[in-house]
This record gives sequence, structure tokens and C-alpha cells, in this order.
Amino acid sequence: MSTMNLFDKDAVEIFEDDKFANVILFHGYGADAQDLAPLSRAIPTKVKCNWFFPQGPLSIPLGAHWIGKAWWPIPIDRYQEAGSTLDTSVEIPKGIEKLRSEFQKWLTMKDLNPKRTLIAGFSQGGMLAQDLFFTFPQNFSALGLLSTNLINKAYLKAQPTDHLKGKSVFLSHGHSDPVLPIAGSKALDTFLNETGLKTKTHFFSGGHEIPQGVLTQLGQFIDQVLD
Repeated sequence: MSTMNLFDKDAVEIFEDDKFANVILFHGYGADAQDLAPLSRAIPTKVKCNWFFPQGPLSIPLGAHWIGKAWWPIPIDRYQEAGSTLDTSVEIPKGIEKLRSEFQKWLTMKDLNPKRTLIAGFSQGGMLAQDLFFTFPQNFSALGLLSTNLINKAYLKAQPTDHLKGKSVFLSHGHSDPVLPIAGSKALDTFLNETGLKTKTHFFSGGHEIPQGVLTQLGQFIDQVLD
């Protein structure tokens, strides 16, 4: 009896042609695949793309009748207390080994062209994207990080850099982000450049969000790296 892969369960997949470029985009803590799926139409690209929006495996109660999804549990109280001094770089996400294992199986099943595949994520989804990008760098041509922070730095530093150097990273963050501080994003930017990656940063006036200006710039980035 076969079991559905974690990254296929409740995912939104907009697949049109195996000759198209591919964009994998992970949602943030408390959101779900449906929240980000409209970005397949909102991100203006000249390059034709297949879009993959996986959904986190954890259910998170957010209100009386509102259940969100997450990739791993986080200490909400500590995050809120830390505020602008929050440092997630030493955190090791609970269950990350299983996520890596399931994602590797998913990649094998999908058989996506590594030269035309971008992996990206918003908030917690960006943390997952950076981990998987460093774990399986040969499978991706670029990385997109939207309003996120560096996580599990020791693990990332221990990964071989042969397949990483020279690849491009899109990184955006709001100056007034009340959830994940922009300082963490700037620390991430520094780390990525020290690793040999080439970042294109877009710091904007705003909070924990993806404004239209960032979507436009992300579309231009996709055209550059996936053409």
C-alpha cells in the first residue's frame, strides 16, 4: 500500500509542460498552500513556469474556527518576547530530517530540470527553502527568500559548497517586520555571500508581507535565472 508523499498531500500544483521552468514555493507558519497559490498569477514572468505549492504537515490552531499549517513547531512566546533581537540562526527545526528525506523522494518523483528550477519560501517557508537548497544544491538553479531569517547555521555551514558557489538568491524583507526582524535577514544575506552565493536584496518599507513591488522584482529574477 503506497503512502502519499508529504510534499504532495494537500499541495497546489499548476503543471502545464515539462519543458517549462519550475517554481517551488513554501508558505509560512500558520498559512497554507492555498494562501500562496495565487502568486502563480500575481508574479509577472516572461518565462513560462510550472508552479508547486506544498503544504506543511502540522496543523496549528489560530482561533476558534481557524486552523493553519506549519512545517515545524516554533516557540511563539519566545519569538514575541525577543522582538527585534530575535536570533533564529542556532535553531534546529524539529522534524527537519524527515522533511529532507520526504523532499528528496519528492524530487526524484517529479524529475524537475535542475537548471530551470527555483526553490523559494515566505517566512518559515523561507527557512525550509534555504535548508533544502543547501542540502540538495544540485537540484536547483536559484533560491528565493521572502521575509525570512537564517536558521540552523551550523548545519548550513557544514554542507559542501561545490554546487552552491555562483548561484543567485533573491532576498526581500520589510524594514518594519514585527514577526522576523530585518536584522536576521541581513545576517542571512551576509552568510549567503560568504558562502559564495550571489544575493539580490530588496529591502522595502513595510512589514511581514510580500508587496506587489517585490512580486514584480521576483518575476524579473525568475526571468533571469530560469530562462
